[in-house]
This record gives sequence, C-alpha cells and structure tokens, in this order.
Amino acid sequence: MSQDGNPNDFLKQIGQWLKALREQIGLSESELAKNIGLDPVNYINLESGVGRVDLQDFYNLTQILGIDLNTLLLQATPKQARLPNTEGFLNEKALKEVGLTSEMVKQSILYSYRILDALDQTLLTGHAYPLAKLVELANLSSMLGNLLSTGIADSSEGAFIRNGPHKYPDLLAQHGQQADVEIKVALEDNAPKGHLAKIGYYLIYRYVLCDHSGVFIRGTQNRGDTVYIWEARFGFLTLEHFNISNMTGDSGKTAVVNAEGMKMLKVIYCDLQRCPYPNNSKIYQTYQALFNSPLF
Repeated sequence: MSQDGNPNDFLKQIGQWLKALREQIGLSESELAKNIGLDPVNYINLESGVGRVDLQDFYNLTQILGIDLNTLLLQATPKQARLPNTEGFLNEKALKEVGLTSEMVKQSILYSYRILDALDQTLLTGHAYPLAKLVELANLSSMLGNLLSTGIADSSEGAFIRNGPHKYPDLLAQHGQQADVEIKVALEDNAPKGHLAKIGYYLIYRYVLCDHSGVFIRGTQNRGDTVYIWEARFGFLTLEHFNISNMTGDSGKTAVVNAEGMKMLKVIYCDLQRCPYPNNSKIYQTYQALFNSPLF
C-alpha cells in the first residue's frame, strides 16, 4: 500500500513493475498471459493497476518474470520514510570541541539513508537482494562508515574534508580550532573495531537492521534489510581504550574499543525505539536516564 494508504496507488505500482519486467524478457502482454493461462484482457488490466488475479496466477507470473514474489512486493511498497529521532540528540558541547555539530551528525545519517535507499532500489530492479542481504555485515558496516563520513563532510560547509580511502583519520579538519575525527561503525551492541589502535577523536555510530517499515525486533534471526542508526558517541580515545587481538581468522591485529573506551565516549544521539538492549535491562535504563537528566 502507498504511504498515503491508497490501495489503487499500490496496484498501479505493481503493474508498472510487471510491465518493466515483461519488457525485459521480450514478451508481449498476450504472450505472457498465454504462458500462465490467463485471459490477456485480465493481464492488461493488471499492468494498468485495475486488474485482479488469484494468488496462484500471480505466483506463476513472478516465476516466468524471474523474480521472487516477496521482492516484487517490496519493490512496489515504498519504504517508511527514515528520519533521525529529532529528540535524540545530546551533548552538543562535546561535539563543538572539534567543530562538529548535531546538525552535521543528523545530515550524515540522512545522507546515508538516501544513498542506501537508492542502491537498494537499483538492486531490486535488477532482481537482486537489498544491500544488507547481499554483502557480509562487516562490509556493510564499512560502507556505512564511508557514507556517514561523506555526509558530515558535505554538510560541514568546508570545515571537514574526507581523507583518502583506508587512511586515518576519516575526516580532516580544515581550520586550526578544529580537530581530525575518525569514524567507526558497529552493528547493534557490538564494539567498533579496526586494524590499528590510534589516539584521537572518534565518532562512533551503531546501527540495527529493521524490516521494510522500520520495525526493529531483537534477535539475529529477526534482522531485516533496512539500516537504522540507533546510537552515536563521540570522544577522545587513547591506546588504553583498545583491546588488541591477533587470533586465528583475524586479518592481522584487530583493535576493539573496550568497555572503558565506550564509557569515555559521550552519547550524542540515541533512538530508544530501536535500542538493541532489552527494555528492562540496566543498560537500557541508563540510556533512558540520559533524556531525563536536567542537563539535557
């Protein structure tokens, strides 16, 4: 159904996708209808957004077109508009130490959502899975970090520029009163990691994978394919704030921000609706307390 709740718009969108897929495989409306034993007039009406077919005929139709039924429905259903929680920004003062602002963080999230949605739309059009289902989660986190840093640079009005690929730090300050910033990204309640421990300012984002409508359900088996940033933290880390491992399977040494390091980073954004911690946990209550503090 469309975002305004009009089922006719949804049916028209389905019809447009069916027409595009049919033309890709080079069949006429009549030829495709004949292949599934459907009256050509009924199929023409279906592409026009006014026809109706039973579920079995519709399933047969998707098989001929070479697309999964769920994928087709996702293509025709607009994603829930993703916006950061406007009430979720905290500790603006901490960001200002290096020339960052809450608005830059907000714009970085919005920029990432726009690019990810555009990528998913292209992938779905090509009959592929959404990006979150297509790549490993470690690679998704890395890509998300690149998008977030680009979003900050673009919204900073020249205060920050992006560093070269795979170079530390991600954001280079362009004025003396500012400082360089490294961007790190982690899934759910995981601690961010990298190949090297470096002293400096860190802006860390953590995200969850929601369903198509933005609903988050805890549990790895419930992960969806839509990225939502649920937390951002900022602060200065030293070498003692990293745990270094060199286990089998690691591509060289891995530096993980430890519990003390996470405590050193101030929460600058939080979306409690999508917090991966159980609502009755002490950690969740700590996040709640941030918004109840008279300081904010």
